[in-house]
Amino acid sequence: MGGLLALGTLLALGTLLAGPGTAAAAEHKTVEEKLAEPCGYFPVAQYRHCDGGTGSTVMLDVTDTFWGTHHVCVGPGVTNLQAYVRWAVIDAWWNGGVGCAPGLYE
Repeated sequence: MGGLLALGTLLALGTLLAGPGTAAAAEHKTVEEKLAEPCGYFPVAQYRHCDGGTGSTVMLDVTDTFWGTHHVCVGPGVTNLQAYVRWAVIDAWWNGGVGCAPGLYE
């Protein structure tokens, strides 16, 4: 029992020491690292919009498990599309729209 307590304390201390510096380092990626990241839909209901630093927004067509289509506007970075759709998201793609306000459009 004492060994588990010591292990837990050691893990907590390691997390505390690694804390903010690790998160900050992850946010400051080089241009090459950002360009190497894949853009588009991920099969976990997420979409990465790669905007090249312009701050643009794009309109997506999002398909659910019953083949319903939903329109979701996303900004740069990764967006969880499941937050906008009631049924499980199975696909998403850019439909050509730009300059929208992020959110669900029905």
